Order: sequence, then C-alpha cells, then structure tokens
Amino acid sequence: MIKTVTITKQDYLGYSDFVVKRLCTPKNQKSSGFLRNMIIWFLLTVIFLAVLQIKSVSFSDFHWQSALITAIPFSIFLVVFLYNINKIKILSIPNENGVMIGEKTIEFQSGGINETHHLGSCFYKWDAVEAIEENKGDLYIFVDKLMALIIPANSFESEAEKDELKALVQKYV
Repeated sequence: MIKTVTITKQDYLGYSDFVVKRLCTPKNQKSSGFLRNMIIWFLLTVIFLAVLQIKSVSFSDFHWQSALITAIPFSIFLVVFLYNINKIKILSIPNENGVMIGEKTIEFQSGGINETHHLGSCFYKWDAVEAIEENKGDLYIFVDKLMALIIPANSFESEAEKDELKALVQKYV
C-alpha cells in the first residue's frame, strides 16, 4: 500500500499535543500520570500546611498585604513559565517543506515502511514500529516514544481505507 500525504503545521501541532498527553498518561494501573501526581502533592502540601496553621484563625488577624507581596513573585513566575512554554512550542515547529512538514510518500512493504520526501528517504523495519494510534482521525505510526509517521485524516478517502491501513500495520506489529 502506498500513501501520499501532506502534513501541515496544524497536523504537526495536533501530533505534538497528542505525544505530550501520551507521555503523561499512565500505561498501566501501577503508576499515575505526572500531572496527576503534581496536583495530588500540591493539594497534600496545602492541606498539611493548613493543618499546621490551625489555631483560632480569624480573617481580621490575616495580613493581606503580606499575602499579596508573597503572591506577586509566584504569579510573575507562573506567567513567565507559561509564556516560555508557549514560545518553546512555537519555536519547535519544524520547517515548512522540511523532513516532517510537507508532502511525502509512505510505502508499506512486507519488510517495513519506506518514507520518501523531496529531501531524501527513510526505511523503518517493522521491528521499529512500537504502536499505531489514532487521534481526531489522524493516524500516528510510532517508531519510537516520540517519533511517529503522521498520516492526516484528510489522506484517507474513506473510513474503510483507514481501517485497512491500521489492520496492515497491526499485522506486523
């Protein structure tokens, strides 16, 4: 089977978001995701500190100016952190008509997958394929934890064609 695909920046951003969620989601029941752990530990810390502060606290004794002065640096840090995360996301988008974004031909053979684009080609043996996953109609054929061949939803003429490709890849994986 041969597929000619055109990957856009939007396709790549969808893939990028999916990969982050995939890495943060637990694969088994023994562990939980990173974000979930961070939230749980934050809540436990707040509860623990609140328990230590229990006396007969009234809001008339609370010094709002100190709370505000303490909250300002944390707020600034949070805004700068979120700004930098967004900036890194934007700067990490691959070049137009490069290796990742642009038109390419993906050929599925009995020995593996051959990807060809205007800058060259790459062959992946079936042993390299870790998983095939679907997100919002797009198919991702993972050849590593972070690297995948992206096949956008608009590359398929029908749902049957997509199912045929998924069955072909799962036959070898």
